[in-house]
Amino acid sequence: MRRRAALLIGFALAATACSATTGEIAATAPAPTTASTATTSTSGAPSPAADRAAGLASGEGPPGQILGIGDDYFPQLGNPGYDVEHYTLDLVFDPEETELGAVATITATATADLDTVNLDFSSLIVSAVFVDGAAAAFTAIDEELTIAPAAPIAAGEDFVIDVEYSGSPRTAGSAAVPFGVGWQTVGNQNYVVAEPDAAHSWFPANDHPLDKATYTFRINVPEDVVAAANGTLVDRLTDLGRVTWVWELDSPMASYLATVVIGDFTIVEDPAAGAVAGVPIRHVLPAGTTVTDWPGLERLGEMVAFLAELFGPYPFANYGIAVVNGFGAALENQTLSLFDRNVARSFYFEDVLVHEAAHQWFGNSVSLGRWADIWLNEGFASYAEWLWIEREAGRDAMERAIAAERADYAVAGLTAPGVPPSFDLFNRAVYRVGAMTLHALRLTVGDDAFFDILRTYAAMFADQSVTTADFVGVAETISGVELDELFDAWLIDPKVPEFPAAGGS
Repeated sequence: MRRRAALLIGFALAATACSATTGEIAATAPAPTTASTATTSTSGAPSPAADRAAGLASGEGPPGQILGIGDDYFPQLGNPGYDVEHYTLDLVFDPEETELGAVATITATATADLDTVNLDFSSLIVSAVFVDGAAAAFTAIDEELTIAPAAPIAAGEDFVIDVEYSGSPRTAGSAAVPFGVGWQTVGNQNYVVAEPDAAHSWFPANDHPLDKATYTFRINVPEDVVAAANGTLVDRLTDLGRVTWVWELDSPMASYLATVVIGDFTIVEDPAAGAVAGVPIRHVLPAGTTVTDWPGLERLGEMVAFLAELFGPYPFANYGIAVVNGFGAALENQTLSLFDRNVARSFYFEDVLVHEAAHQWFGNSVSLGRWADIWLNEGFASYAEWLWIEREAGRDAMERAIAAERADYAVAGLTAPGVPPSFDLFNRAVYRVGAMTLHALRLTVGDDAFFDILRTYAAMFADQSVTTADFVGVAETISGVELDELFDAWLIDPKVPEFPAAGGS
C-alpha cells in the first residue's frame, strides 16, 4: 500500500516520527500535541463530517449514543456498530530513541448504519485517517478516536480504516491492576503486556474481547535487532540496514493478547518439543541462550500434548514463550506467552508453563464476553496446574494440594471469584477458588462427564467469547445435573464451601 511503503522508507531514512497532510507520509516530526488534542479535518476547514466527529467524541452526540461495547467493568472500552475482521500493524521502531511510527489498517464490517466509527486509542499522536482510501475527519480526545468518513457506512458494508500515528510508546495505567501495562521498555528490550485494557495504548483497536480479529504484524527495526509477535514468522525483508519482520496470526485474537517483543533476542525452534506437542514450538529467548538454559522449558511440548488429551486439540498453529526482563510475572499472549526471566529461573517455572499453556484453550481460543467472568480464564488455567500435579504425582497428591489451599482460602476473607472487584480483577480467589469451583464440579459429575464438559466447551466456543452462563449450560447439558446451586455457592457466595462428596463415574 502506498502510504505504508512511504512510512517505512521515510522512517528508515530519517529515524523520526511521521506526520501527514494529504495522505502521504512525510518523514518530519508532528507539531507538539497530546493524545487528547482534537483534529477536525484533514484540510483544516470545518466540514459536516468533522462536526460529527467532534460532537460525538466530546459526548455531544445523539441521545443514547453508546461509545463503549457494554462491559460494566470497562464501560468506555470497545465500540458497537462494527466487527473487526483483521488488523495489519505496520510498525517502524527506533530502539535507540524509543520512537514508533505506525500505520494500523483495520478491516471491518458494519453491523449498524454508521455516521462515525469509534476506536479506542490513547498515548500516541494520530496524524491522518483514511476510510476506504479517502481522507477522513477525526477527533482524538482522551482515549477515544472518533472517525467521520466522507459518507456514512451502511449496515453490512465492509470498510477499511488506515490510521497513521507516531510517538514514544510507554506504559499505561489501569484501574484493574496495581502496575503499568501496555508497552514496556526495559534496557534494550521492548515488549507488550496489555491485559486487561492497554492494547489501545499502542494501536487503535476495538479494545474488548467481544471483538476478536486476525492480525498481521510488520515490524521494521535495525538489522541487529530481533522483532517477534503473535503467530508465525512468514517473512524477513532486509533493506537499507533495516529488517521488516512479518508475522501472521490466522486465528482470531482478543486485542489484549496482541504483543510485540523487540530487542536483543534469539528465535529458537524446538523441534523435539514440537514433535511431542503436534504443533511447532518456537521461543523468543535472550540472545545467546537456548532451551537448555531454562530448565523445565524442554517439557513444554509434553505439557501441550497432555493438555490436548484433556481439553481437545491445541487450538492454534504454534506455541512458545518469550523470556524478558522486568515484567515480574507471566502473561498468556496468544501463541507467545511472556515470562519474566526470574519466573523462568524459579522453582515454580513448570507450574506457570502449564498455566499459560492452558490459557491458549481457556482465555485465548475461548475468550471472555465480559471481564467480570475472568475466573473462566484464570480458574481454568489454575486447575490445569493441579491436573499436572495429578499427572506427575497422582490423584492423592493433587487432592492434598487442593484441600490445603481450600483450608487457607476459607479463612482469607476474599471476595467470591464470580464477582471480583473491578479494581482488583486478578485477585487470588479468581485464580484459586475459581479452580476449586472446577474441582467441585468434577467431584459432583464424575471424571467422565467433567472432561467431556471441558472438551465440549472448548470445541463449541472456539474462537468465540463467552460468559459463565455459557459454561454452566454446557456442564448441565453434558452431566444432566442442575448445577445452579453449586456455581452460586462457589462463585457468588464469598464463603468458600466444603467440597462435595465424589459422585459420577
